[in-house]
Amino acid sequence: MSANPSTPAAILDIRIDAIDVPAGRRRLDPAWVETLADLFSSQGQLSPIELIAIGDRYRLVFGGHRLAAAKQLGWAQVGAIVKSPEDFASEAEIKLAEITENLARRELSVLDRAVDIASWREIYEATQVVRKAGRPKKEVDSDEISTKFVLNFSEAAQKTFKLSRQSVFNALKVASIVEEVRDRLALHPIADNQSELLALAGELPGRQADIAALLMAEPAQASTVAGAIAILDRVPEPTKPTAWQKLSETFSRMKERDQDRFFELHEAAIQRWLKGRQS
Repeated sequence: MSANPSTPAAILDIRIDAIDVPAGRRRLDPAWVETLADLFSSQGQLSPIELIAIGDRYRLVFGGHRLAAAKQLGWAQVGAIVKSPEDFASEAEIKLAEITENLARRELSVLDRAVDIASWREIYEATQVVRKAGRPKKEVDSDEISTKFVLNFSEAAQKTFKLSRQSVFNALKVASIVEEVRDRLALHPIADNQSELLALAGELPGRQADIAALLMAEPAQASTVAGAIAILDRVPEPTKPTAWQKLSETFSRMKERDQDRFFELHEAAIQRWLKGRQS
């Protein structure tokens, strides 16, 4: 990863023991550090940290989690972009660079994340031996592959990436939305609503396109998948369940001991309700 220091934005290998981390930095997330360490082990360091050269030492500008991950792996060096103090007008500008790095990132939408997870799983399936002896590949259970894919990550990575067998299943379903429709809806609010995306994925490709057209119309003719389906089928839009209806449905599925615990936690409200019925 070494390069000529005079090259703009050159990525250099810098000794970790020569890097100083200023006081007052945000607290590092141990789970994210461990996750990055796992990724570094398999893929290497894909993004450099940023440093300021001060004499024979370096001051961290941003990349604390990546630096900690490299330390955890026992690396002697880490890839970094090195700047000079003259590149910053003041101490405030150095701090602003760190803040901007943390804030100026577009978080993945639910749709983007689903497509990435589905693609990652496909790569895993293509590169790992997932079939048992004498068992044709086409008969390998999709759920089995997803389970192996999830277990391929450490517990910390599973927690950080929010990966579970169910989340991978949901991602695969969302990613099954036809690409043209995914592209049309990529910047629509529905792209960050998993329940809406799952509802859309349950429709046939032609219907998906029709639903997307109603959602993207100017002005929009529907704000939800259910609303768009109601228009297409010329039926009334289903009534959205109220908060108490959702809670009631969840409560009815609880085991008795969990229901009893619920009663204990809300005893005051239950007593108030009983008193009202007796009056």
